Amino acid sequence: MSESAKPGFAALMASSTQYKMFNFMVSILLLLILSAVLEGTKYGFLVVNSISSIVFLLGTYAVGRNRRTLIILIILGLPWFFSEWAFTKSSRTIFTSMLFFIFVNVTILEHILKSKEVTMDTLYGAVCVYLLLGIMWASIYGFLEYVTPGAVFEGYDKDINTKMSTNELIYYSYTTLATLGYGDITSVTPVGRIISILEAIFGQLYIAFLVARLISIYTTNAIRKKD
Repeated sequence: MSESAKPGFAALMASSTQYKMFNFMVSILLLLILSAVLEGTKYGFLVVNSISSIVFLLGTYAVGRNRRTLIILIILGLPWFFSEWAFTKSSRTIFTSMLFFIFVNVTILEHILKSKEVTMDTLYGAVCVYLLLGIMWASIYGFLEYVTPGAVFEGYDKDINTKMSTNELIYYSYTTLATLGYGDITSVTPVGRIISILEAIFGQLYIAFLVARLISIYTTNAIRKKD
């Protein structure tokens, strides 16, 4: 009897929900790393824009589990997708990209909370949410700064025009989310400070609630199996 043909690696990656989240997680990490490493290089923007496109496509693929969700993701993500390549950022495209990351976060988080067992898909999804939280808050800072320059970050000397780059916003966002507080970049405006406080609180509560939820699911399943 001949052995049945084993599915190829590409087919396995495409068909498994587990690998959907894994691929999405890897693409986010690559975007964060390469956007910092290639900043200011001659063709760095091409690589970063390509990775951004991959993040959009894999995020839509991983989260779009039904038609309604898929349509919302496309509506929110396409303006960001085209603005990255057309270099035509505006308050509207930044706002829609912010809504895209918020919607993706909420959708993945809902999936995690409704999970009845702890799987690799659940764990990869949890990591994706945390990574996206940093990008989401950075997009909020960026939107406010674009609409009203100086609303979040303002130089101690008001005569100096302080403009934050995308990588600086992301750096500030993650150090705030993780409550590292290096102090090399700080917000000195009331709006910026309260948003930074909310991000720090949100980051700590997410980890606390996530660990509690995963332990609860694992314990419940362990007890059920014993019975």
